[in-house]
Amino acid sequence: MSRQPEGWGRVGSGRNPAVGARGRARGHERLEWCFLGRVDYPQALALQYAHAARVQAGAGPRLLLLEHPPTITLGRQADRRHLRLPEAEYRRRGVELFHVLRGGDVTYHGPGQLVGYPVASLERLGLGVPAWVEGIARALVEYLVQRGLPARWSELHPGVWVDGAKIAALGFHMQRRVSTHGFALNLAPALDDFEMIVPCGLANLGVTSMARLGVPVPPMAEAAADLAARIAAQLGWELGPALPAQAVLAEKADVDAVQMLR
Repeated sequence: MSRQPEGWGRVGSGRNPAVGARGRARGHERLEWCFLGRVDYPQALALQYAHAARVQAGAGPRLLLLEHPPTITLGRQADRRHLRLPEAEYRRRGVELFHVLRGGDVTYHGPGQLVGYPVASLERLGLGVPAWVEGIARALVEYLVQRGLPARWSELHPGVWVDGAKIAALGFHMQRRVSTHGFALNLAPALDDFEMIVPCGLANLGVTSMARLGVPVPPMAEAAADLAARIAAQLGWELGPALPAQAVLAEKADVDAVQMLR
């Protein structure tokens, strides 16, 4: 068994972070959610930022669930030495690279990985950033534990881990207390693709997936619906019905995605 990263453990105390000291759920809203299938990174980013503008104007939270074609993103703290190939080689392999505003280092996205972008007001939830991240992480840990995996959250190396290998990455961006970006859960991606980078800058720690760990992998749409319900429960939201994917993808995004890519 490989070693666990330092600072690993169960997420928090087990208390729902969206419940205040008096036990009353804060920021009670309905969560809109949708599973969009495979979406290019710039389009997903534009959808996030367009809804972030709506949230700042008073709209409720929305969770975008999807998968990306092969994509590498570099967060604000990214070290380009964690790209193991020349940029021309990534292009030759059909892998797109983007510099983005989320926290963290270098991350790979690709088919077989469920990506979630929860766009919400932390102000209306009554949460600080650590409690927000903990609530999302708790939903991921709960999902995996229910499938027999000893998943744990690490504060030192933010992410969800199983037996010393990362199975889910998290990274967020806050603007005016509205969160964008999110998480990536490895259901059954091609793990060899992670060898193109030093994932999250952690050269001595591995990456794993539900498929590698030998647990049944559900259809991605089914996993998305399950996680939407768990995230809503963790954050004290009412879960709304799934939005039609085509309607969400057809929404006019009054945001130029290029302006959100550094």
